[in-house]
Formats: sequence, structure tokens, C-alpha cells
Amino acid sequence: MKGLSITAIGLRSIEECLQIFHTLKQSLSLDYLELAIGSKCSIDSDYNRLPLILHDSCLYEHHLRLKLDPLQPKTWYPYAKFMENNPVLAVSLHPPLKRYCSQQDLETAMIKMQAVLQVPVYLEVMPSSEYWCSCNLSLLDFPLLLDVSHVNIWHGGNSEATQETCLNLLNSFSVGAIHLSHNQGKADTHDLIPQEIWFNDYLLEWQQKYFLTYESLPIEYGVYQRLDKSYS
Repeated sequence: MKGLSITAIGLRSIEECLQIFHTLKQSLSLDYLELAIGSKCSIDSDYNRLPLILHDSCLYEHHLRLKLDPLQPKTWYPYAKFMENNPVLAVSLHPPLKRYCSQQDLETAMIKMQAVLQVPVYLEVMPSSEYWCSCNLSLLDFPLLLDVSHVNIWHGGNSEATQETCLNLLNSFSVGAIHLSHNQGKADTHDLIPQEIWFNDYLLEWQQKYFLTYESLPIEYGVYQRLDKSYS
């Protein structure tokens, strides 16, 4: 399945984001919307029964962001309640800093969290070394969200090394979701995706196997990119 993240089109109202989603739905073959940081995704908004993925601490209640932390079970339940009334396909989240927990403690917490949420949950690979899942040696025995641009930062923008690592991760680890975006290998800038980029050759295959999400837009749809990027 293929989807579009609020991160790619955000700093707009949810109503505007939904309009953009429907505008791009056919041309990008979109199946779901990923709620994520970028616009205030209120628990009370009307998402028109659109299939959703919840990414990290994305939900807001009374303009306050609701934390989603695998190490704090009390944070899981507002998300579980939201999912009772909305068609959520999966949840993905950032792993905590290594100093906050051991690998075994985090793996145990993730299993418990998934049991409460009752949908697939994925841990995102991170760009900086203080987090779990920030290199091959710190990956957990739990299904992953592979962020292509985070791996690009691991390799300082080296496209060939990024491709090799991403394909190795897909072949060697349990991966359930992929984020697509672009950067120069220094920071997670969510730049528009160039027309000639290595992963284009894999999109048809990946969308059959994973939740494949545009976290930034292909360059030809740049008019719809998130508002702060429109002026950069």
C-alpha cells in the first residue's frame, strides 16, 4: 500500500491536507494518509473514514500534543481510543534514546504496546546515534520502519551506500513500512524527491510488500509541499 504523510504537506489545516490528499490520490496511487507532525491532527477532526497510519506522537487534544511513548503505558490509551473510532492500519514511532532503556526493555515494551493498540507497530530507524535503531548494531528484534533519508544521513549523502544498506535491511530484518524523502546527507530536511533517484526502481515492488509513505513529495508535485518548504 502507498500513502502520503502530513509531514510532506503540512503547516496547513487538516481540511486543507485532506483536500491535497484527494487531489494527489490518483496520480500517486495513494491508499492512506499518515498523520504526523506538521499539522495539528486533532482527535476530534473528521478524517472522513480515510485509512490512516499514526506516526509517533501525532495526535492533539485541545491543542495539546499527546505523547506516545513505549516506555509509558499510560500514553498508549488515548491512541487506542482514537483507533476505536477511526480506521487505523498501523502505528509507527521513534525509538527512545539509548540512555533511557536497555534493548531488552524496549523490545518487551513494544510487544506490550502492540497488544494494547491491536494493529502493527513499527520502530523507525533514526539518523543520529543517541537513539536506538540508528545503525545496524543498534537495531532491535522488532519490526522496523525504514526511513530512506535517515539511512542517507548514516552515509553522509552517499547514494550507492544508502541503496546498499536499505536493500540489506529489507533482506535481513523484519521491515513493515518505508518512508520516502530526500536530503543532502547532513540533516533530515525532507526535500522534494528528485525525478532521478535510486529507489524509483523499487516503488512497485515495495508498495506490494510494505506501507510505503511519501514523507516528502516528488519534485513534480512541489506546489503542494509543506508551507515552510515552499519559501526555502
